[in-house]
Amino acid sequence: MIQKYPFLIPLSILLLACLSGAGLFLYGSQQKTEFVPHVRSVHQPVPSRSCCECHDKFCQQFEGAPHLRTLRKATDPGVLENFVDREVTLKENGHTYRFFKEDDALWVDCDSYPSPVRIDWVFGSGMHAMTPVSLFPNAQGESELLQHIVSWYPSGKLGITLGLQELAHEQTGINALGEVSDHAKTQNCFGCHAAWLGDSPGEINSDAIIPGVSCVRCHLNGEEHIKAVERGDKDLKLTQWSSLTPLESINRCGECHRRFDQLEADEIHPANDLLYRFAPVGMSQSPCFLKQTDVKLADGKSARFDCTTCHNPHQQASRDPEYYRQICLNCHSDLKDHAPVCSKESMQSQCLQCHMPAVEVHDNLSFTDHWIRVRERDKERFPEFQLQQPK
Repeated sequence: MIQKYPFLIPLSILLLACLSGAGLFLYGSQQKTEFVPHVRSVHQPVPSRSCCECHDKFCQQFEGAPHLRTLRKATDPGVLENFVDREVTLKENGHTYRFFKEDDALWVDCDSYPSPVRIDWVFGSGMHAMTPVSLFPNAQGESELLQHIVSWYPSGKLGITLGLQELAHEQTGINALGEVSDHAKTQNCFGCHAAWLGDSPGEINSDAIIPGVSCVRCHLNGEEHIKAVERGDKDLKLTQWSSLTPLESINRCGECHRRFDQLEADEIHPANDLLYRFAPVGMSQSPCFLKQTDVKLADGKSARFDCTTCHNPHQQASRDPEYYRQICLNCHSDLKDHAPVCSKESMQSQCLQCHMPAVEVHDNLSFTDHWIRVRERDKERFPEFQLQQPK
């Protein structure tokens, strides 16, 4: 029998170092809501099947959405087929990692660590990556996670986990396996990959957790909504995203995809490659977002621009450049009170290639830059990176 937590002995020493950096992105929030803490409620939310009784169309769409697959057990067949009996030697640290199945569990063995470690969950839908994580109790009995340094990518390759490149210089100890997070950060990580964390204080209860970002993760007050429908109330008690301001809307997505106010001011500049990963941060700085009320549509109303303008959250994002070009043309035209047209290319050209390009952030991974702009003007417009703050 393989020991499940072979790293607990050296862990207490290493946790002190990890805790000092655990709050990297846990800055104060500009928009105070109960959105994230909702997943830590002691009350189990209504199951998605209750939503599907009335919203079957959206449920059918959502079956193929990556959000529904953001968290899977390591024993999920879709996980096992990508990891079992595979190994990789990371060029970043020279260590070899071997994945195997034993005792109905997925394990990883590293040549610089004394014994294999069991993998409990995998973060990520697989659209960008799948990252294994292991859970263990700290000295206080609270759940903490180890995010493994090896991830699977859609190219089919195993490689270093995005964001853990700085750990590559660690040659021994638990950091050769990945990054350890304290309980607070563990809750944040699982809270962004799950709809509910269970009702066990201090513990990530693997038996109670509702994996994936399901209906209730974004549409709050599900219980009250169902009761209101049953009573025939006009006030349906459901969180309507259309009633949010554009900033509130992108900040809701930003609770997990990152918000501009979770970063320091000097981190928000075009030269910071980290921002490619944080779409709402880039959007918050985009002229299309900041000046959207200046654009008047045919019905006389101001344009609205947020994440859902382009992405239906119930479906996988479109891969068709023409789909996005048509959305751009809703605001950019020669019509009065519209945004200007492109001065360099025909409006029949593909807007995203220049204004929202895919940027390689990793040997196996690219992200679309959501800071929509004329990139050639970066040095002219942001000589000292004095950027406009959303209001």
